[in-house]
Amino acid sequence: MGVYAQQVLDNPAFKAALDRMRAQVVADWKGCPIRDREGQMLFLQAAKLTDAVAATLAGMIEQGKLASAHIDVDPARAERVEPAPRRMRRVR
Repeated sequence: MGVYAQQVLDNPAFKAALDRMRAQVVADWKGCPIRDREGQMLFLQAAKLTDAVAATLAGMIEQGKLASAHIDVDPARAERVEPAPRRMRRVR
């Protein structure tokens, strides 16, 4: 999943769409009357949602890197995990 998330974040169309969304939300927020608390709250939520989409994709990328690191463990260097009684029988 991390590879796909990276492809989305690197996609120029997605970047442009996210930038346009952010710019539009900020422009609409600035145009909102100060007395319109509900409208301002909605624009704040829209701004946070836009950031949350990018943060979610970035998190998926990091999770993919972590999963890849776990998979790429060198078997020659990995310790053998076995129960202690079995290990004692093997040593004798």
